[in-house]
Amino acid sequence: MKFSIAKDNMNDKKVLRIINLGGTETVTKNLTVYEYDDEIIAVDCGVYFPDSEMHGVDVVIPDFTYLEENSHKFKALFITHGHEDHFGAVPYFLDRFDVPIYADKLVQGFLRERFKDKDSKKYAEKVRFVDFESSTPEVHLKHFKVSAFGVNHSVPDSKGLAIRTPEGLVLHIADFKVDWTPVIDPPIEIDKIANFGNEGVLCLLSDCLGVTKEGMSASEVTIEPTFLDLFEKAKGRQLMITTISSNLSRMYQIIKTAEHYGRKVVLGGRSIQQSVSVAQNLGYLPFPDDLFVSEKSAQSQNQGNIVYIIAGCYGQVGSALERVSRDENERIYLEDNAMIVFSADPNPPGTDVMVEKVMDRLTLKGAEVVYSDIQDNLHISGHGTKGDLTLIAQLAKPKYFIPIGGTITKMRAYRNMLVELGIEKERVFENLEGESVEFSNGEATVGSTIKTELVMIGSDTGEISPIVMKDREQLSSEGVFVVVVPRDKNGNLVPEKSEIITRGFIYVKESPELMQQYRDFAAKSINKWLDKDKDWNELKRKVELDFEKYLYKKSRRRPMVLVHSI
Repeated sequence: MKFSIAKDNMNDKKVLRIINLGGTETVTKNLTVYEYDDEIIAVDCGVYFPDSEMHGVDVVIPDFTYLEENSHKFKALFITHGHEDHFGAVPYFLDRFDVPIYADKLVQGFLRERFKDKDSKKYAEKVRFVDFESSTPEVHLKHFKVSAFGVNHSVPDSKGLAIRTPEGLVLHIADFKVDWTPVIDPPIEIDKIANFGNEGVLCLLSDCLGVTKEGMSASEVTIEPTFLDLFEKAKGRQLMITTISSNLSRMYQIIKTAEHYGRKVVLGGRSIQQSVSVAQNLGYLPFPDDLFVSEKSAQSQNQGNIVYIIAGCYGQVGSALERVSRDENERIYLEDNAMIVFSADPNPPGTDVMVEKVMDRLTLKGAEVVYSDIQDNLHISGHGTKGDLTLIAQLAKPKYFIPIGGTITKMRAYRNMLVELGIEKERVFENLEGESVEFSNGEATVGSTIKTELVMIGSDTGEISPIVMKDREQLSSEGVFVVVVPRDKNGNLVPEKSEIITRGFIYVKESPELMQQYRDFAAKSINKWLDKDKDWNELKRKVELDFEKYLYKKSRRRPMVLVHSI
């Protein structure tokens, strides 16, 4: 078997290209492109939630540039399941493309709920949804035939995709686990995966996030005794449980346990309320309406008779639980000796820090905080462990592998797992963002790399450029230093009367001598350049550079320097 590096200009010959535009290095922001000749399809279109250093950024979305440049080829988008990191970028996608979106009813419900928002109403009329259930016949395009099969995850109706191409059959199985006793879904359609393997699979794209955990995954149903025990311990006390807003299986068990103990259920936070509303309409949560109490009504109830399912398991700023921890939630108040249960592990990078802050505040207010480190069997992951991943790899028997949905380290661990099974490491492609694999005549080669950029979105500003983000980072870490140069009535600059305004650099009231030094330097620099350059913009630039060097020499810091005239 030969492996070679493909040239950059491979578009001129008919090859199958699989391009990972997201979902490899950062787990989230999933987007995979399949291209053959004059046709392109894409799988998933997710977001990445920013870390604390991305000031003013609401979400990070995939870079759609390659798809825009090839929009004449782009025919369809397929969504595998209802998690934000797989469908959350669809509204931004709809700003650019008009192709049918194949998704199950739950994903459609989540998105339609999103489209009710004022800023998203325009998408409700534009989007073209097509039901994509496991029983749906193949979607026939010119070069691709796509069908779905059921897998298990922490959200119902998760799908794997069988993508038939001129080069062979590709299985795309994003986030999944093997669960023989799921709470809501039927078990994974393992027979279909085995049949595909007997038919012959060219390539398997597989979830790899849980590869470092040995054994088979525990079933979601095994968490039920934990909830029974926690409800028993919380008798007569205020009880709040936080979990991922799309984890309907977890919420099913919480609501079922609440019903058993005679507690009413309060849905705290908009994301939880929207998810439960969609799930109830689709029959995933078949509980009577009178079991639920609104946030507003809950204030007048005996808190020992209700349970809150509350948003904020990742410590998100502004979430319902985060506001409770700061006494800023207008509808939910924390009682003494309340029990707060975190039924989710902080998964995206950086969320553990935010979760810890919320837990600390709740603890200081007298709550008993229960989480995975001190309570066994509090969270069951929706990502398959090493045993699950090995089973699917052995059943599918693909010629090649592309791990997805994990980090760089997890992709390497997945490759090592396959090597332990006797598979040559050359048959495993660890794609970074923008990298591709090309298939021709049954052989795989490393393809060309698509350059991608970080695409950051702010709620008020829209897309945020890297330059703006760099300015924000500088402002947050180094502060700002403004030189205000007055002009006389004739419009001439008066450098000697320049004033300094600074924030986040020094405390002005305690540094009068230093401020005078800065004023003197401003006059000196302006006068120096005033004799050489009468153009204000050029003079301004030179004075700013002078000050940047001067401030760094004096303080070893680089505040943002702005020169302005009035």
